[in-house]
Amino acid sequence: MSDNRSFSVVVNDLLKKTEHYDKDERYMATSDLCVQLQRHTNNLDALLERRICSTILSLLNDDSNDVQAVAVKTLGVLLTVVQQDQVVEIAQRLQCLLLDPTKKDLRDVYTIGLRTLIKTVPSSMGYAVSERLYDKILSGILLSNTQQEEAIVLSSIDVLTELLARFGTLLTYPQQEAILHALMTKLLLHNNNNNNHQGGNNTTTSSTIVKRRASDALGCASVVISDMLLMKFVDLLLQQILVQQQQQQNKDGDARAVIRTMCVISGAVGHRLAQRIPAIVPIFLNLCPPSSAKDDEETHQPTHSDDDEEDDEQEEEEKDHRQLALTNELRESCFSGFESFVNRCPVEIMPYLSSLIDACLAYMCFDPNYTYDELEEEEDAQKSNMTNYEDDDGDNNNNDNEFSDEEDLSDDDDESWKLRRAAIRCLAAIVEAMKNDPAKLWSTEYGHVAQALVKRFKERVENCRVDVMDCFSKLLSYTIQMTKTTTTDTNTEEVLLRMKQMIPSIVASCERQLSNKKNGERTKSSALSLLSTTCQSPFGLGGAEQIASVLHRVKILLKDPQESKAIKLEALRLVKMILTHPTNATSDILVELPSILPELCQAVQEDWYKIIAEALRVLTKIPDLMARYEDSALFSQTVASSIYAAIGDRLRAHDLDQEIKECSLSAAASLLQNLHEYLTPEERDSLLSVILERLKNEITRVSALKTLSIIASPGRTATQVDLIFILPDSVRELSSLLRQQSRTLKQHTLEALKIMVLGYGTKMDSELYEQLLKETATVISDSDLHVSHLGLQVSVAVIKTNPSTGPLVRSFVFPQALILSTSPLLQDLALTSLLEFFEAMIVFNVISVSEMHAALLDKLPKDNNDALASKHAIINVAKCIAVTTCSATNDVRNVTVVNLIQSMKQTTSNSNPILLQLNLLTSGEIGQRLDVSQLGGSKEVARQLLGIFLLYLDDPNEEIKTAAAYALGRAAVGSKEVFLPPILEAFESSAQKKQYLLLSSLKEVVKCHQKNRQDLSTSVSVIVPHLIGHFSAKEEGVRKMVADCIGSLCILQPKEILPLLQTLTIEHAGKPGKVAETDSDEASEDALICWTIATSIKNAVSNKAPVSELQPFMPTFLVLLKEEDLTAKLAALFMVYASVHHSPQLLNSLMKENVLPSLQDVAQLNLKRVVDLGPFKHTVDDALPLRKAALSIFSTSLENCPDMIDIMAFIPILVKACDDVDDIQLQAHHILLCMCSRHPEVLVTTAELFVDPLEKSINKKKGTKTGTELERVNEIIKSALRVTLALSNLEGVSSNRKFMDFVDRTTKNSKNDPLLQFLAEER
Repeated sequence: MSDNRSFSVVVNDLLKKTEHYDKDERYMATSDLCVQLQRHTNNLDALLERRICSTILSLLNDDSNDVQAVAVKTLGVLLTVVQQDQVVEIAQRLQCLLLDPTKKDLRDVYTIGLRTLIKTVPSSMGYAVSERLYDKILSGILLSNTQQEEAIVLSSIDVLTELLARFGTLLTYPQQEAILHALMTKLLLHNNNNNNHQGGNNTTTSSTIVKRRASDALGCASVVISDMLLMKFVDLLLQQILVQQQQQQNKDGDARAVIRTMCVISGAVGHRLAQRIPAIVPIFLNLCPPSSAKDDEETHQPTHSDDDEEDDEQEEEEKDHRQLALTNELRESCFSGFESFVNRCPVEIMPYLSSLIDACLAYMCFDPNYTYDELEEEEDAQKSNMTNYEDDDGDNNNNDNEFSDEEDLSDDDDESWKLRRAAIRCLAAIVEAMKNDPAKLWSTEYGHVAQALVKRFKERVENCRVDVMDCFSKLLSYTIQMTKTTTTDTNTEEVLLRMKQMIPSIVASCERQLSNKKNGERTKSSALSLLSTTCQSPFGLGGAEQIASVLHRVKILLKDPQESKAIKLEALRLVKMILTHPTNATSDILVELPSILPELCQAVQEDWYKIIAEALRVLTKIPDLMARYEDSALFSQTVASSIYAAIGDRLRAHDLDQEIKECSLSAAASLLQNLHEYLTPEERDSLLSVILERLKNEITRVSALKTLSIIASPGRTATQVDLIFILPDSVRELSSLLRQQSRTLKQHTLEALKIMVLGYGTKMDSELYEQLLKETATVISDSDLHVSHLGLQVSVAVIKTNPSTGPLVRSFVFPQALILSTSPLLQDLALTSLLEFFEAMIVFNVISVSEMHAALLDKLPKDNNDALASKHAIINVAKCIAVTTCSATNDVRNVTVVNLIQSMKQTTSNSNPILLQLNLLTSGEIGQRLDVSQLGGSKEVARQLLGIFLLYLDDPNEEIKTAAAYALGRAAVGSKEVFLPPILEAFESSAQKKQYLLLSSLKEVVKCHQKNRQDLSTSVSVIVPHLIGHFSAKEEGVRKMVADCIGSLCILQPKEILPLLQTLTIEHAGKPGKVAETDSDEASEDALICWTIATSIKNAVSNKAPVSELQPFMPTFLVLLKEEDLTAKLAALFMVYASVHHSPQLLNSLMKENVLPSLQDVAQLNLKRVVDLGPFKHTVDDALPLRKAALSIFSTSLENCPDMIDIMAFIPILVKACDDVDDIQLQAHHILLCMCSRHPEVLVTTAELFVDPLEKSINKKKGTKTGTELERVNEIIKSALRVTLALSNLEGVSSNRKFMDFVDRTTKNSKNDPLLQFLAEER
């Protein structure tokens, strides 16, 4: 209460001061009042509120302009704190004052105040303000167009434009229609006031301004009006344009105004005019004929005449100049409309693309006030190239006068650059739209766009010049990306040839821009960026001449003290790109390196940390480059000394940016690894001591670890750097770092330790090894398998480097390794490293085989309490025993295998199932690694193992049977002639259950050969017939294993298997099948075979089958998409999904004709049926899995191969999916979120189609649901809200009224507040 009272006292005092006679007092009082209103958070007293409003409104009439300005500012603050009634009253008062003819001197102030009100008023008051202002604004617009009232009309249109932009969606249909009618009235108003005797010319000019303002307001209105009203309005404009064209009035002001309005609307809501593009675009193209660009340019060149004719010609010239300016302005608007159409409606604009590109190329060069002398340009280029090799201190003034006539031109008179810029931006939009197929823009089909852009680098206006260079840089980048991702064909070869031919001219043009003293920073930045992009081309920067000239130009930029820091940074990045990209010849670079090296080293001494860091990165690349080139030894001493001197101070300094510290360490690592021979011992030890110091610093520790790893790893030099100076301290420090909790630190430490042990292990004493192994053992556990893998790798390196450390390894690491061997989590790299560790212990006699086996057996689980854990432990221990057995001597191997056979004969599944299972698995693993038929000098051992494996296939214990089948398959890998024929023979003669086990054995044979890329060609002809015989097996599990085997064989022997599958597809595809999943129906034999074929191809593609072998057969396999049987069709969809995900190039030429039609049909397929379950009925949709698969294919295609699909044709499917069952909805929402970042322009044009399904999902009824059902509903609602917010953030979607109304309803709904808050925190 006391705060409100004191606020009232202060405000009342300020209100009195606003009436002071001194304008300064009034100004200060109003300013202080504004501050007080900003600070006050409570509601104002009604009486005080009214007094403040009256005072501020009166101050708008103040004699002082400063007081008026601060009053307008205060008004904006006031509107946020007063009640709605006061806001409406202020709005009405301002509007009345604006319309008052006697207040012409203050009309601008009232207009600003009213626009400020509309901008700042709370959204909740928008409707009331709009209703109160609507009638008066309309009456102000409809005033006659006399000179006295025209100012009111202009102000009213300005206020209306602001109102439409803020609250246009709140106006009703009749109101919007009335506004369009009023604005069209002004737009089509003839300039009949020319007959006035006084001020006729001014009236005409004012009328032109009214038309322009009305045109802009109509463009703003087009964003918020409904589609029906927009189409009606556009048709009216098109009708007016047609009438005026028939009357040949294109040069009349009314015609220009109508066409300009059409252009403004096209630029604002081009995506909503897709249906009218065939009518609009020809009109625009007719106004921008390419021939006119050259004609106008020639017509309006400066002329010289006699003195007696100058007056008449000057008047005529001014008239032509005004006419040309108006025409150019209209053409500029046309190109803005073109740009909008290209960005928002790329499919609809495609038929006109060739004509549009011709127009862009023509008007991109339209410069009637300047003559570009091509011969002079060529001479300048030659002079520039010559000066490249002059003394570095030369000023290169040859290019300073390249645009000397520019000084004689007036920027106020010459506005042709705006038209050129509009044409260039439209061309940039075309490049963006064709980024998936940029090859056409290099061909004659579209006028050699690439070549034309390069020629236009001579543009004299910097804004246009930068746009041209950026446009070409974008085109070049997309083309380079295309050449990397597509197979080489005729078109690609042609593009590459043109690119190679153009690179010298690209480099020369960029150098001209860099050498011209008059060019600004933006031009130089664009030139450097383009050179960096050119570096990435398949031809690099070209030849030795281009590399030399570019590096020389960079040297001048780095040396120039007046050059900006940003340009120097870009120049350093360019040098780094030249040094690192493999397409630039190393010899050509090294020839110029001594010349530029001093400037690169000097850049390290700059003040800006970004330049220092980038210079250090460049210096890091130089030793690597020299190490790759054998003839670089001639100046290696100079390079090493220069780099050492440059990085020394930065490396030792402590008060530097972290980025500089890291880059200096990287530079030191590269220098020591590659050029250490050219450093003195003092310099080398100095660098190593600093690195050791940084290793002990917590901030630079990780960077120092990376540095140490690089130095210790073998380089390209004949000798390694001698680390004995820091070796003991480094190893101790690294060992102690393993105690840290940071996982990243442990990983880098272990990697560094492995490298140091391999490189310098012989120079380490037992004390160092003891500390190292003791700490390494602590990180080996199943809590972090990757760290365990690295720790085991360090241990293996220790054993191999210094076998005398065996007792230490056995004491510290071996116990941890035994524990890890029985972990149910052990897999992948950790398992591989563990096997390598045990193998090294046997090979280097750290432990005997018998002791190793006893230790492993001791760690086995004693019972089956945890069946899953026991199973993993047994498998892992079996692998360990097998590896150690195979690493032993022949005698030990024979004894071990014999003991295994005896144990398996004596053990049963009842007495000790775990031991029996272990013995079976171990035998199989040994059989995979060794040819057991060679053990003992005869095949007796192999025959005994075969008999045991076949015997235990009939064991009642399922785990024993599975282990026997696994062992049989693995043993057949090493001894096919012994084990494979019995497998196939038993496979055909056994019962169904045993057949499944034998098939799993056969699968092990094939998969092991595929994994290890072993030759199976001699056995394929024997295996395949047995597999084909089970293509139509009733059990899905059998067919899956058959398909898995066939998929692997497609990789091993594609020339034999793929034609066979093609023949089977032709024979069995297209036969009648079931179209619904019912219990009574069974799939036909043909459908089952088709299912197996599709699954086999899916497996082959997933396992990286050779594309060149598989691609010719894909058209045949894609026929399976048309199968009537749902299971076969679903398998075919999975096959397509695998292709799109793993090898999209398989479907390059097949997607649109062979795949998309089927996908579109499947995505909309609905096969619901009712299942009677007795007490209740359940509805089943048999097509649901098919729709899910189809959507998955679309989703992956959008990411991996967007150019293969018609995204616009996919939108209706996506809309329907948003209204499908919950699972499909979530999938569709995920696709929409991905499209928001990858294809926003498509969603902007179609956002309103998603309103109904999204709103239905957001308003989903929760009812009495609880638990997981309630969570499921909330997840659907959150997903729909997430999509709604993502769509609402797209640029341009605000012009879609229906969608924005939906967003407004959604965000204002209080029940959505908790979920919206959750999503805000999620972001």
